[in-house]
Amino acid sequence: MHLKYAFEVHFELGQPLSCGGDVIALKMRTSGVQTLETQSGFMANRHISNNIRLVFDLIDYADLCRDDSFILFVDFCKAFDTIEHGFIFQALDKFGFGSYFQNAIKTMYKNVNCSIKLQAGTSPRFNLNRGIRQGCPISPYLFLICSQLLSDYIKRSPLKGITIADKELFISQLADDTTLFLKNASQVQTAINTINAFSLASGLHLNIGKCELLALRNCASLSIAGIPVKESVTYLGIIINKNQSTRCSLNFTPILDKTQRKLNAWLQRDLSIKGRVLLTKAAYAALSLDVNKETLVDIDRLLYNFIWKNRIHYIKRSVLSNSYQHGGVNFLDFSSLNNVFKINWIRKFFRNPTSIWNFIPNYIFSKIGGLDFLLLCNYNIDKIPLKLSNFHKQMLLSWSLIYKHNFSPHRYYIWNNRDILYKHKSVFLSNWFDNGIHRVAQLINPVGGLLSYSEFLNTYGLPVPPKEYAIVFDAIPAGVLMLFRNPVVNDSTPLPLDPAVTYVGQVCFPSVKRKNNREIQTLFRKDKTCVPTAVAYWNNLFQDLEWEKIWTLPSKFLLNNKVKEISFKVIHRFYPTRSFLVRYKKDIDVNCTFCNCVKEDISHLFWSCLYTNLFWQEFCVFVVSFIFSEFSLCYEKILFGFCKYPMHRANEFYLINLLILLAKFHIHKSKFSNAKPSFQCFVNETKQYVKTIQHSQNLKAVKTINLCSLFNIM
Repeated sequence: MHLKYAFEVHFELGQPLSCGGDVIALKMRTSGVQTLETQSGFMANRHISNNIRLVFDLIDYADLCRDDSFILFVDFCKAFDTIEHGFIFQALDKFGFGSYFQNAIKTMYKNVNCSIKLQAGTSPRFNLNRGIRQGCPISPYLFLICSQLLSDYIKRSPLKGITIADKELFISQLADDTTLFLKNASQVQTAINTINAFSLASGLHLNIGKCELLALRNCASLSIAGIPVKESVTYLGIIINKNQSTRCSLNFTPILDKTQRKLNAWLQRDLSIKGRVLLTKAAYAALSLDVNKETLVDIDRLLYNFIWKNRIHYIKRSVLSNSYQHGGVNFLDFSSLNNVFKINWIRKFFRNPTSIWNFIPNYIFSKIGGLDFLLLCNYNIDKIPLKLSNFHKQMLLSWSLIYKHNFSPHRYYIWNNRDILYKHKSVFLSNWFDNGIHRVAQLINPVGGLLSYSEFLNTYGLPVPPKEYAIVFDAIPAGVLMLFRNPVVNDSTPLPLDPAVTYVGQVCFPSVKRKNNREIQTLFRKDKTCVPTAVAYWNNLFQDLEWEKIWTLPSKFLLNNKVKEISFKVIHRFYPTRSFLVRYKKDIDVNCTFCNCVKEDISHLFWSCLYTNLFWQEFCVFVVSFIFSEFSLCYEKILFGFCKYPMHRANEFYLINLLILLAKFHIHKSKFSNAKPSFQCFVNETKQYVKTIQHSQNLKAVKTINLCSLFNIM
């Protein structure tokens, strides 16, 4: 919709400016707001983790900074409520928004008045000259434009920032959460004076009492210019600490304690297994931290215990991690989730490696050919000749778990290779790399031996000192050289230096922006999933079972998870029959709940018991009368449903499978209510189920209702 047209329509109709506000917000989001380099708030393709990682990178790579620098965490007093309207209008003009656009904004902010609700009535009305409208889609972008003027003002001021990785860093922002990077202690007062000067024009006021300083190196001062110097600072919900070994526990211990209390509260609800899995997935958000092995184990144990209600674990974790099609519940262990977070960091890094958020790691990895090249190398993290932060080590570990090297001597990289070492570290020489020397095969002569020093100089014309030549050639393992003994044709085809062209790279770094977390999770879960033991057990009893259809059959219907769970427990053989429970409690009476004559196991309870058998007989009479005249039932079909049937009978067997699932749930309820299975009760329950879903727009419900009408049942 054209901006001017949107406003004219709404003014003429006397409607609120909600749609017009959305149009303006879209205009601002797709215009100059996207060019704000130091801002992450309300920005597309930016995340809160950008700001957090930037601070951690400065701390973890403080050795690259020559000065005793400081990070100033700035707090403004009610920032959104104090910004002056006049300053907003001037900011719009400075950013080049047209007069019509500016007038549209002024229409919403000029001559606005309000009153205060008091106990005895309301106060006299007064004009509002500051603050942005709450709940308005335009408001965030108006504030971003004003905050960018603060960033520009600071960069033009005498303030000196932190110089690191060949770049001077001044400021990062997440909406009103502002962080300043100061060269040394003398810059703290300069920063305060600069912000105070900006406050005179904008209305934003510094809250000195809530500002904090964090020194990149040791600092003996307890405060500077009235601002305390802290060892740890809470920034955007994350505890910022210089000690990498304690950082994980400082952040995750309170999260684990809080989550444990929350999960214990959820256990009071009667949730199904699948319901508990879904809740655990929603409990954790992406974090910008490395997570040590002990913490990962603790989180996985917490989540897994929650699924089993802190009781006995009846199914292996690797089976629960399977997809629904393979007998699992898509349980996502936190270790895999953490790995996905690290792969997503790589993807965001590749989008803009030189941005303010990524320039420090880009500088670090450029010393060994860049991150894109490193990901293709056969590296060992401990052998890389760089001092990496724990976060970047874990990122490289995550990639190595899914990217497998197919060894070939003619496609074997020299650099960053775990097998080619000098003083216990992998080798990288930038002048060789920049001149296209990447593979061991390029150092082999036509008869399968290493190039001599003179042969190397003549071949590549590269002025390499003898010591450098010796470092590389002496580091090549004898076992690799043996593979070149026989004369071979040297493959001169250059290897790709972009991980995005590999199979794993195409999954993790797609050229088209899309959500691919599920595909990345699949890569990590390949080695963590397994075939359920129940499959082998049932295959010995029944022939030609189509397991994928069996596992997914309950999902074809609009049923709650409690109904589906009965089939899940029966097939996985941990349904709580008395013969199963006696394994864990010896004094249980194992006789059938219904007949009290025979040992209660799955086959007896759901099939051969006298009372259950009578129920199924009436069930068959019903199906023959209303749905399919040639219908017959056996124990196998009660367990797994009908997965094979003539295609022209698809509608009939759709209803039959639904009724079997509901019938098993009825038998289950009868067992735990100490009642006998009753077909009449089952019919009443099924009628209630149909009545419940008849107004649903869900396609499964619509199909069920249509087929019930077609066959004139219920």
